[in-house]
Amino acid sequence: MIGALVQDSMFMEAIELFRKMQNQGVEPDRVTLMELASACGYLGAVELAKWIYLYIQKKDDIQCDLRLGTALIDMFARCGDPHGAMQVFSHMAQRDVSAWTAAIVVFVNLLTALSHGGLVEEGWEFFGSMDDSFGIKPKVVHYGCMVDLLGRAGLLAEALNLIKHMPMEPNVVIWSSLLAACRMHKNVDVAKYAAEKIAQLDPERPGIHVLLSTIYASAGQWNDVAKVRLQMKEQGVQKGPGSSSVQIDGEVYEFTSGAETRPEMDRIEPMLLEMNCRLREAGYSPDLTNVLLDVDEPEKEYLLSRHSEKLAIAFSLINTGQGMPVRVVKNLRICSDCHTFAKSVSKVYNREIIIRDNNRFHFFRHGSCSCKDYW
Repeated sequence: MIGALVQDSMFMEAIELFRKMQNQGVEPDRVTLMELASACGYLGAVELAKWIYLYIQKKDDIQCDLRLGTALIDMFARCGDPHGAMQVFSHMAQRDVSAWTAAIVVFVNLLTALSHGGLVEEGWEFFGSMDDSFGIKPKVVHYGCMVDLLGRAGLLAEALNLIKHMPMEPNVVIWSSLLAACRMHKNVDVAKYAAEKIAQLDPERPGIHVLLSTIYASAGQWNDVAKVRLQMKEQGVQKGPGSSSVQIDGEVYEFTSGAETRPEMDRIEPMLLEMNCRLREAGYSPDLTNVLLDVDEPEKEYLLSRHSEKLAIAFSLINTGQGMPVRVVKNLRICSDCHTFAKSVSKVYNREIIIRDNNRFHFFRHGSCSCKDYW
């Protein structure tokens, strides 16, 4: 049952069922622990993650082999606990990685954990040890992890230098990772270079054009925003409207960004006004750089307030009881303003909010997100 819940992305329900097992004195086996590790990773439940690892260490009949060790490293990586991931790696029963068919995954998870923890020096150390100590030549995916690590740390020049000296051709994923780092650190020059490389490899990726437009807009370079939009039009690249869906009492409701005609808007409008007042009192301020139009500030604020996930969250707050989680599925990557908005709602309204965008899960609780504000 726990495995089925995890497969259906019902991670909190999986953990609740596990707690019932504990209360009834039923001990989990190795397979259950692997499924539970997956749920903890997606939820960012670091305390439960530590408990799972401690439980395994105390059980003589549960060996931390390759499969279980890989699951635990992935768990700590998603929880943003690189030290936990390194501890698992150092205690794994199998250390002859030349015989591991899943060795690539082990190092991917480990480097991901270090990336989320911002441990640049340790990342270089493990990256170098792959060949020096274990005889494994880093694959393109491992280089991608290092680019992500350096990008998160703001070392964009170092990340670009690593890409240029890769023994294989960098793929779209690597250039996209660098572009995402440029968005976070507002580096327009490197962003433009990365976007050009992506355009050469996959010119029909609309998300890249939008991301580059966002970077230009945040720098106030509206002429460049217009140029990107013109390129999209000339190339026939279209960005579909953002839409978010929620399920209430078995019925699915879908909201589109800018929607004004849905019958639910009569109830959503007052809720949005209330939320805006309460969130601003708590310190929330709209990030107007997410509006890729050169219009005045009131118009930008209005356009931001009509993003589909905000409509979906407001509708869920109206139609679900206090303390119930809010679940939203979005077709595009969540923008930085809606991300901050969801964090604020989770704190002010004391609600857990789960948003699945086209890139990853975001679990918001008590004013923070499982992605550590990097996605």
